[in-house]
Amino acid sequence: MGADRPGAAGPGFDLNVLRKIWQGVYVTNYKYDRERAAEAIGNGRADAVAFGQMYLANPDLAERFRENAPLNEPDPSTFYGGDEHGYTDYPAMSEAVKSKAE
Repeated sequence: MGADRPGAAGPGFDLNVLRKIWQGVYVTNYKYDRERAAEAIGNGRADAVAFGQMYLANPDLAERFRENAPLNEPDPSTFYGGDEHGYTDYPAMSEAVKSKAE
């Protein structure tokens, strides 16, 4: 869980304390967006940020972040079951721009 959620790993467990004592690479996650991820890395709370659901909905997430482009919303009802729906059919940023131009 993200460093902004003390106690997320269990009662009395503060991830902010862990970051202070862990000298290795620290990767955090949990509902980060572009701005919060940049802030966490910029202020040293994390070395990297992992994105799960946001990457499922935006396979071109790095490009979208670079361009500060709008994001597709993830559809949790399609996670972990069924077929490829929700894993292979989110539009890429270039497709969204193209469809707006038409």
